[in-house]
Amino acid sequence: MIDPSTSNVLIPARDDDSVRAVGRAYIDLGFGQGESLFAPGRPLWNLRTVSELHRCYNQRPDEGSDRFHEKLERQLADASDDAKLLMAELLALQALPLSKGNLKPSSKVDRVEPVLRWMHNRVELPDQVLAAFQEGTWNGGTGAHTMLWKWLSDAVELLMGWFQLPEDQRLHIIADPWEWRDWVRTAGGMPSLTEALLYLGFPEQFLPIVNVEHKRKIRAAFNRLLPDEVATEDLDRDLFAITLRLQQQYGDRIDFYKRPFKDDWRTAIRPSGERRAWFLRPPQGSDTEPSRWTDQGIVTLPGGRLGPLQMTTDRAVIRNAVESGYGHLDYAERAALTTEIHSFWSLMQPDDLVATAVGDQVWIGVLKSDPTIDTGSGSELRREVDWYSKKPTALPNLPQSLRVELQRSDRIADISGELTELSQLLGVEADSAEEEQEKTPEVDPLDPQLLQRLSGRLHFDAAWLRDLISLLQSRKQVVLYGPPGTGKTFLAQELAEHLTDRDAVTLVQFHPSYAYEDFVEGFRPAPAEEGSVGFVLTPGPLRDLVRKARNDPRPHVLIIDEMNRAHLAKVFGELYFLLEYRDRSVRLQYSPGESFSLPENIYVIGTMNTADRSIALLDAAIRRRFAFEEMHPEVPPVRELLSRWLGPNGSGDPRPALLQALNAAIPESDHDFKIGPSYLMRSDAGTDAGLERIWRHDLLPLLEEHFHGRFSRADIHDRFGLETIRRTAGVAVRPDAAEERPST
Repeated sequence: MIDPSTSNVLIPARDDDSVRAVGRAYIDLGFGQGESLFAPGRPLWNLRTVSELHRCYNQRPDEGSDRFHEKLERQLADASDDAKLLMAELLALQALPLSKGNLKPSSKVDRVEPVLRWMHNRVELPDQVLAAFQEGTWNGGTGAHTMLWKWLSDAVELLMGWFQLPEDQRLHIIADPWEWRDWVRTAGGMPSLTEALLYLGFPEQFLPIVNVEHKRKIRAAFNRLLPDEVATEDLDRDLFAITLRLQQQYGDRIDFYKRPFKDDWRTAIRPSGERRAWFLRPPQGSDTEPSRWTDQGIVTLPGGRLGPLQMTTDRAVIRNAVESGYGHLDYAERAALTTEIHSFWSLMQPDDLVATAVGDQVWIGVLKSDPTIDTGSGSELRREVDWYSKKPTALPNLPQSLRVELQRSDRIADISGELTELSQLLGVEADSAEEEQEKTPEVDPLDPQLLQRLSGRLHFDAAWLRDLISLLQSRKQVVLYGPPGTGKTFLAQELAEHLTDRDAVTLVQFHPSYAYEDFVEGFRPAPAEEGSVGFVLTPGPLRDLVRKARNDPRPHVLIIDEMNRAHLAKVFGELYFLLEYRDRSVRLQYSPGESFSLPENIYVIGTMNTADRSIALLDAAIRRRFAFEEMHPEVPPVRELLSRWLGPNGSGDPRPALLQALNAAIPESDHDFKIGPSYLMRSDAGTDAGLERIWRHDLLPLLEEHFHGRFSRADIHDRFGLETIRRTAGVAVRPDAAEERPST
C-alpha cells in the first residue's frame, strides 16, 4: 500500500483497479506490441488493419437515420474479421471508463457484442474486460452516446498516425508518461478519447477527469499550492503537482469531485443553461485571422469609429454610438452593426463557447474576459479566448447541424442551438460519476412487447401502431385527422408517452386567436421599476420545448391539438422553414441576434377535426411538412375500435350496430362529419338510459349544428334520432330499459 503522504506519484482516486489494468493492457498490447486484447497473440493493431477500418468507417460515413449498429453493420459489411475485431476492441475501450450511471455494464456488452457476431469466426469478450465493465471511472455525459461515431472516427485517425511512426519511437513514447501525453495531445481528438488514453495509460500521473474545463477550474482554485519554481503553465503538470501536495497534506488519495475539494472549485462554474455559444467570422478575405486569433488568444470585431464605450447591456446605448460613428452607412447596415456590437460587447460572457471557421477548418474555444477596445491602429473590440486546441477540426467531421451553423455568412451569431454539440467536442459539460443518478436505459418504441402492451391499452392493431410510430420517427411531424370522436387527441397523448417520459411531452391547443407570440415568443407586460409596467420578451411553449430538448437527449414531443383552428401561417412563422429543414437555422423576428433551429429529438403530433375544417383547405406548405394519418369511423383501425374495446363479452352489445347505422344515415357527401366511436365508449353508454342521454346531449346537437340550414330540427331528429337508428339497425330496447329511461 502506497503512503499518500510520501508518494511522488498520484494515488488513483477511484476504485477502478480492473479498468486501469485493462486500460494499460490496451497500451502495452495494442499500441506497444500490436496484438489483440481479445485474442492474445493475434496481430491486429497495425497499419494494415487500421487502414482497412479507416476505409470502411471514416471514408464512407453513413448519415442515415437508422440506429448506430445498423449503420455500422453496413459500413463493415465487406470488412475482414481483423477490422471488425479492431472495431469491437475500440468500442470496448470507449465504454471502459464510463460509470454505471452513464452506461450500464450490460449496455457496454451490448455495444460490443454485435460487432463480434458479425465476424465469420467470432471472438468472445475476455473475462477481465467484463469485470472492468462492472466498475467504471467517470461520466462521459451525453457525448458518450450521441458522439460515439466521432469518438471512433478520431480513434481511427489517431491510430493511423501512431502506426506510421517508427517502432522504436513508439516504444519510447509509451514508456514515458509525458512523452505519451505530448503525442496524444498532438494527435488530437475528442477529450473523452485523449483524456481516457492519458489516465488509462498512466493513472499515476494523470487525473481521472474527462472534463477539460473542470481541470482548468481545479488548477485555478488550487493554484496557491504551486510554488513559483513548480508552476509551469502546463495544465497536466500543474495538476500533478497540486494533487501531490494535497496527498501529502491530507495523507489520503485525492478526489476533486468529493468534499472538501469540490467546494473550492465547483462554485466557479456557471449554473446550467446560462452558457451560450457564438460564431465569429474573420474579416472577409482574411485567411490569416484565425491564426492571429489563436496565436494571441483573442477574438476581435472592428469598432474604429465607436469612440469610448461604457460597459452596458443596453442596446439603445450601443445603437446611439453606432448612429454617431457610422452615420455614413445606410440604415440596414447600421442596424446589423448594432446587433453585432451589442452581441460582442454586451451579450457574450466569460465561459461562453466561441467558434470560428475558414474554409473547412474550425477552431473552438472558451471566452475568458470582458471586452476591451484596442485604441491602436485599426481600432477594434477585443476579448480574450482560451482556444482549446491550436490545431483546427475538419468541418466535414462535425455533425450536420453544426456544419451548417459554421458556414454562416454572418460576422457574429448566437449559435447556442449547437451548444451541446460544441460542448461534447470540447468535453466541457460532463460531470463526475459520483454526482450522476442512474440513468434510465433507452427504450425502443418499436419493441414488439411494448407495442403489444400499447395495442392492448388503445385497442388499435399493433401493426398499424408500428407503422404510425415508424412514420413519426422518420418524418418527425405527423397529423392525425378525422371526424369528432375518433380518439385523435387520446391517441396523440398515448403515442407521446410511448415515445418518451411524461415530463418530456408538451400539449398546446390552437384556437382562432392563437398567435405567433403565444406559440414561439413575444413581448408580454411585466412589472418594472417604481410600479410601472414594461414589456419583456417571453418564450412560448415552442421555445421552452426547444430549450429542454437541447439540454436533454430524450425524445421531446409537442402535441398540437385542434391544429387547424388557428391561422397556421401566422402562428408558425419561421417554423415553416425549420419543420422541413431540421439541419438549418433561422433568425426569429423578435430575436434577430441569435440563431434558432429545431433539434432532431423534437417530434410534433398534430390533431385536426375535419368537421371544423377540411384538410383540403390547408396551406399547401403545411401539408408538405407533415405526414397525415386519417382516423375515420369507416376506415381501419377506427372502424373496428368499438368492437375491440367491448371485447368478447360485448357480442350482444347494440352499440357497434347503432354506430354503423348512424354513420350510414349521414350522407357520403358529409364524409368528414361521420361520428367516431368515442361517444359510445363512455361508462354510461352501456345502458339504454345512458345512450338516450348521449344521443340527446351530444350527438343530436352536433348534427343540428352541421346540418343547420339544410334540414329542420324535426327532420334531424327524425333522420338521426335514437329510435330511428334502432329500427334501422334492428336493435330493440331491452325489457328493463323503460325503467331506466328518463321522462321527457
